[in-house]
Amino acid sequence: MNNQSAVLISVILPVYNGMKYLKESVESVLLQTEHNFEFLILDDCSTDASAKYLESIRDERITLYKNEINKGLFYNLNFLIKKSKSSLIKLWAQDDIMYSNCLRRFIDFHTKYSQIGFSYSARTIINDKGKIKINDKIDNTPELISTEMHARIAFFTGSIAGNIANVCINKNALDKVGLFKEYMKISADFDMWVRIAEKYETGFIKDSLIYLRDHNEQLSRNENFYILHVQEDMVVYRYLLNYVSQKLKKEGKILLRNNKFVFYYTLMIKTFLKGNFKLGRLYYKELIGADNFLNISYSFFKAKLFSKKIPLFLNSSSQN
Repeated sequence: MNNQSAVLISVILPVYNGMKYLKESVESVLLQTEHNFEFLILDDCSTDASAKYLESIRDERITLYKNEINKGLFYNLNFLIKKSKSSLIKLWAQDDIMYSNCLRRFIDFHTKYSQIGFSYSARTIINDKGKIKINDKIDNTPELISTEMHARIAFFTGSIAGNIANVCINKNALDKVGLFKEYMKISADFDMWVRIAEKYETGFIKDSLIYLRDHNEQLSRNENFYILHVQEDMVVYRYLLNYVSQKLKKEGKILLRNNKFVFYYTLMIKTFLKGNFKLGRLYYKELIGADNFLNISYSFFKAKLFSKKIPLFLNSSSQN
């Protein structure tokens, strides 16, 4: 992975049946203010017009690959990482749009903080029509995030970046932690951030550098995959709890119980109410394997009782 070249950054894009938004996504990369990049694209046996469109593009910065059989997102990311020539890997997605200065900002940020394992930026959420969704939450995360702070954020929210499209990886970090775990279908990105953050600081660019599209066709919005998401997240949390200090482990378990586990408990309750007892038992199994079920139940009912009484100052800029 140490093969270097004059290319300042490698943009990698896995594609599968993405034609609805693909052209806008690709063009936003090609129109970057920074021109010194390579753009590696892998079509994962698309059955729509994606492959035909990609083959029609004429740009020397693009290298196009195609799978003979469908391999899945994290295989595709690993394949493209291995083909890349730069020390910086900008992950990209077929649904989203880059700000014109996106690549330049990531290059400058990693030049300034060469010690970080990966960085992520703020993002502007858009819907399926491209309309901006208003977000009045204030993010006070610092530019440099320590291993300890990353762990606290992960216990509270899960994946720190929330998506792969706003992430840039220092390729040298992958020499130490390895590539994405291809057996995972949902949480391999979360797992990667946790593994990198164990050994490196994480960087956060406070400005939005991408338009992140939120739409119903995304895998993460498919209820059929919620249980898999929970199961894979639990694997990541066990790894995270294994490397933090005893003090942070205790704090982390409380954060998980009051936040992520309350959400998982909610999914379990909804599943039982729908009469899907087999699936409900799977949620129950994950919860009792992670914590005391009575404690989680207490946190769940407390959250439901007081959810409407949370003071507004929790979202203010004064909150630490």
